[in-house]
Amino acid sequence: MSRNFGIGSRNMAVAGRMVLKRKFQGGFQSIYDIGKRFELFYVWVAINFGVKKMENVTFEMVAAYGQHLQTELDAGLRKSSSAPKSYVSAVNTVLKLATNNRWRTVRPGSDCGIARRNYIPDESKAMTHATHQTAQCVVGDRIASLMEMQRFFGLRFKESCLISPKQALKDVQKHGYITLRAGTKGGKKRNVPCRPGGIAILEKALSFQDGRSMVPKSMLYVEFRTECYAQAKLAGISFHGERHYYAQSRYTGITGAPAPVHVGWPRRERIAKLTEYLGVSEAEAKRIDSAARLEISKELGHNREDVTNAYLG
Repeated sequence: MSRNFGIGSRNMAVAGRMVLKRKFQGGFQSIYDIGKRFELFYVWVAINFGVKKMENVTFEMVAAYGQHLQTELDAGLRKSSSAPKSYVSAVNTVLKLATNNRWRTVRPGSDCGIARRNYIPDESKAMTHATHQTAQCVVGDRIASLMEMQRFFGLRFKESCLISPKQALKDVQKHGYITLRAGTKGGKKRNVPCRPGGIAILEKALSFQDGRSMVPKSMLYVEFRTECYAQAKLAGISFHGERHYYAQSRYTGITGAPAPVHVGWPRRERIAKLTEYLGVSEAEAKRIDSAARLEISKELGHNREDVTNAYLG
């Protein structure tokens, strides 16, 4: 077997990109980002340890790399947006794929001392109605239907591809919610409420279903994903903006107030602003905000209230 586990290149960074394209179940942007982060690790480990092939990378080296990144962040040499955790995760991802899951995962927190980042955006990343409408005129009808489900049910891209509208309609008729079974993070099933208008969206999606899911019967998921992302690029959009829209619209539906990031409420002032907007006590505003975030986190498939900060502000 040639170096880098026989992936097909003697250059470790190139081999990393190759194995991502072959095995990683993610979009083009994710593959590109992980590949670039792994390349930076390759440069660092080559300089500091003289290692230039995957077989010689050790758990201790990756842990040291994570500690180095955190030190840079603490010293102000690295922007908080370039989180050390995501760079360590990229190395883990590539090495797991390269070793067929034999790589021992380096945990950013306990192994590297990387603090959990609580990312709170200053601007909304939700896809506006105008952008949504314009994009739907560019992409094909089937992809436009995916976007509708992403926007209305908060689905990840992969979930919207692998959902069966036929089964989802049965779920709604029986329970009043859809159950996501395929393409979910960690393979965990979750329920998402079907609000008014949801049945019409699912019925439209059903008109395109010619197999077990929204993936055309004649195509593999990876082939359909490639087509979808090519169309998204032409339309100048990111599918994830639909999920942001869902989170923000759900916050409004649950609380009766706009999502803080949508109206520019600073993080530290959001409870005071919510108190004033709803005309309730500060304690009640905190309860309403917390309950909404927890519910939305469950519907998005995270089950952690703090994760919604990235969507809601």
